[in-house]
Amino acid sequence: MPDSPGSPVGRWAGTVTHDGEVDEYTVTFAEDGSLVVVTQKSTGAGSWTRAGDEAFTFFLREDFNTDVTQISPTGFRAAYIKIDIEARLEGDGKFTGTGKAVVHGPDDTVIYATDAETDAHRVP
Repeated sequence: MPDSPGSPVGRWAGTVTHDGEVDEYTVTFAEDGSLVVVTQKSTGAGSWTRAGDEAFTFFLREDFNTDVTQISPTGFRAAYIKIDIEARLEGDGKFTGTGKAVVHGPDDTVIYATDAETDAHRVP
């Protein structure tokens, strides 16, 4: 359960839209400011902080699963993504957000960056 109406603490299911694609995910925000995310292609961890009454920001690193070969739009193999999102809670158990996703190759070089939009709903 959330620790207050203005808190994302709990489990959420959502989508992120980038480059004309839509990916599904689940994310769990913990009271200690940590988070864990899972998609069909990746898993990740990060942190979140309040940014106002109904606003929060979160940062995470998603590593692609070893059985997934993810190629960036620039043609390079992707190993992981670093994502920064500014989000706003909505009164009906939803949040929306916008941010940046920076894709890194196996050698840690930045191979691509894109804008991302997300929306999610609270999962009981």
